[in-house]
Amino acid sequence: MTTTPPAKSVLNALAKLRAKLFDNVYNPTNVRTGNKVLRQRLIGPTITNWYPKQLIAVREITDMFSEFNLVNQQEKQRLEEIAKRKKRGKGAPKKGSTVLHCII
Repeated sequence: MTTTPPAKSVLNALAKLRAKLFDNVYNPTNVRTGNKVLRQRLIGPTITNWYPKQLIAVREITDMFSEFNLVNQQEKQRLEEIAKRKKRGKGAPKKGSTVLHCII
């Protein structure tokens, strides 16, 4: 006794029903969908929670107590480095200083 295989339409309907039942994506053409990557847990919140949150910024402290003339050493050093670079001609260009050349 030979059994005939089920028709393709029956197999497709069964695959569609199985995908719906097991909460999978029905993909009859086997096209890559990226669903595996999209189902993965996001790592962004884990990374941001790894580092302690900064309670108050140095800038906020200097703004609150401006009468004490507090100096942010890191900001001061950054500004000095920028001034040195500008003196050597390595600084950032001024905004809007580029000239657009038209091709004729």
